[in-house]
Amino acid sequence: MNTPLLVLVGVSGAGKTSVGRLLADTLGVDFFEADDIVENTLGAPIAELVIRNTPGLAEARRNAALRVLTSPGAVVTLGASQIEDEQTLRALHDAKAQGTRVVELGVEISELARRQGLNAPRSLALGAPRAQLAMMMKTLRARYLDVADSSVQTGGREPRQIAESIVRECRLTGDS
Repeated sequence: MNTPLLVLVGVSGAGKTSVGRLLADTLGVDFFEADDIVENTLGAPIAELVIRNTPGLAEARRNAALRVLTSPGAVVTLGASQIEDEQTLRALHDAKAQGTRVVELGVEISELARRQGLNAPRSLALGAPRAQLAMMMKTLRARYLDVADSSVQTGGREPRQIAESIVRECRLTGDS
């Protein structure tokens, strides 16, 4: 197989990194994050690159996604909005056709707001970041569920519990 064993998708803060690392350790495979590749390529954190509207960001994100989607037998993560890129989406469908499993890590807005610190009082001048996040989550979730083989809720659960659930559900240990 020239594709990943498992691809994790979900919004930022859903737990893709923590769960992905645990899954890779458990399964004895490599772990790659598309966002890490972008950050190393462009020299700054993703959030900063997005805020600055960095030239070449879309291309760097696409290239990183296409790279991780050809990582044989690995556990990989895609950035929250990378699924909106048509080339990335095609590559994800191609990987699925070769046996890659795609799991959406879902999280409720209240849990995500807590994780991201959006529950703190804010100035009215800042707008409504929680409402904007909820709209973005709804749009992205529809895209994730369109391609995911399964969805695992992460709220109120430890990363290890989530990873164990994915291993069982996807029958990744070979003994189920």
